[in-house]
Amino acid sequence: MMRMKSKIILGTAIGVLVAAGSVYAEATLKLFINGMGYAPETLDAKIEKGKVMISLDKVAEAFKTKALYDPSRNEIRVSLPDPANLSNQLTSLEDALCPENPEDALQTWVKGIQKRNGAMQYAVLSPELRAKTKAQFDQYYWVTGGSSPHMGEIYNLTTEHLSDTAIRYSFQYALVANYYHGEGSAVVTVEWFDREQAGERREGWYITSAQMADPDDTGLTVGVDPLDPVQPADTSIREE
Repeated sequence: MMRMKSKIILGTAIGVLVAAGSVYAEATLKLFINGMGYAPETLDAKIEKGKVMISLDKVAEAFKTKALYDPSRNEIRVSLPDPANLSNQLTSLEDALCPENPEDALQTWVKGIQKRNGAMQYAVLSPELRAKTKAQFDQYYWVTGGSSPHMGEIYNLTTEHLSDTAIRYSFQYALVANYYHGEGSAVVTVEWFDREQAGERREGWYITSAQMADPDDTGLTVGVDPLDPVQPADTSIREE
């Protein structure tokens, strides 16, 4: 009788542990596709009897396509984006954004932050800065400057010619939000590239460094370092 009671108690304890484990696993379920995190509930993801259950409609929607059902043929058709075509499209867009002069690079970078568009910002970064920031852009789903207040108009723009192929811009910018107006400051260095570097061919003016007095004032602005509080003596030519 004692042995029977022990079995019942042990079996009950195991059942409780399994149930608790199932609840814990469901409560902490995480979903990653190509290394990027998704909220499981957005794709109706769940685990049933050890199998992954997920909504095909939701997956198709997440990848900007549709799952179509043809009742006459009893068929489901899903057309996922072709990576080669997407790559060609992206290359074409980046070519269109290729800066023709150093200030073009700066203004495109600023516009990317103002519009919270990480792809626009990334398009004018140097190969080294791209390699440094790519994972963070992916992590934040290519949103940058995603905060309130956000970056508004820039002003007090000054230009320093560091060399024939490098220019440093200093400027202030408005911080805009409901019932709030402030300002921030930044220093951005743009350099001429005409070589293959970091596995990419870059030709044109690209940003090699971006610093803000307070990188957090525009929220999750990718690829920005704190501004060095001590600047070296300026012996370069300045233009207003």
